[in-house]
Amino acid sequence: MPDTALLKKKLLHIAATGSVSQFTPEQLHSHYQELNQFLALHKDTLDSIELFNLYELEFYSCILTNHDIEAKAVIDLLLDQFQSNSKSQRIKLLQSIYYEAIGDGKQATQLLTQDPDELSLSRRLVTFSRSDGSDKYIKNLCYYLDLQPSDLSAWAELGNEYKKIGKYQDAIYCLKEILLHEPLAYPVFYKVGLYHYYLFLQELAKPKTRLHDLIQLLTQARDNFLVSVEINDKYDKSWVGLYILANHEFNQDDKFKKKTEKLKSLVQKKVTELHIDISSIIE
Repeated sequence: MPDTALLKKKLLHIAATGSVSQFTPEQLHSHYQELNQFLALHKDTLDSIELFNLYELEFYSCILTNHDIEAKAVIDLLLDQFQSNSKSQRIKLLQSIYYEAIGDGKQATQLLTQDPDELSLSRRLVTFSRSDGSDKYIKNLCYYLDLQPSDLSAWAELGNEYKKIGKYQDAIYCLKEILLHEPLAYPVFYKVGLYHYYLFLQELAKPKTRLHDLIQLLTQARDNFLVSVEINDKYDKSWVGLYILANHEFNQDDKFKKKTEKLKSLVQKKVTELHIDISSIIE
């Protein structure tokens, strides 16, 4: 049996680092039993901070091993022994995660308010829901952005989720929200151009898409790539994007072709100057 002091140190380290979320199912099962046994035998030897941290770890261990009833019991213990902290964000987070785990999303969101002090809790809940699937994650990101529309990282995450499911127009909208706050963010202009190009390919596969609409999408892709390199002329991803457009076989529109032809020599010069591997795929 491991030394009690060493076991305590190990468990507190797991609580502090959150490494329990990376355990294998076998490790989780072993850890769950070890932690429960330790608390049953030694909780009276812990100070209040250590006890709170290990109860919190026990809660997460319960959630990860699908012991929902035991998870609720841990919350009740925390509320009973730490009544002065009943309104703390940490306990609210645990309560919200519990309600999420049992499928009561409405009750989970009711724990949140529009108080700015609660926004970090809301953000953590959104992150926690990432593993529940794209639709739920998108819904939670939208809810959070209604509370905190200036969180640029959340807009970026939402845009990425829309991109994953092929909703490129929605992804572009999210990126444009970022550009309102960061107008010199050349990687974001690149992504806006890239998503317009993806949208072009998506529409091209449809049988009745108008030629004018396709040309518009290619033009918007090109223009955003150009803005990106105007801000940073060494950003190779945007030059690769411009190279692809300048050499694209879709040249049925003379006006688009004429403007694109002018780019060819400039793009080729930059590609050579920056030693860009054109075989690389834009992503």
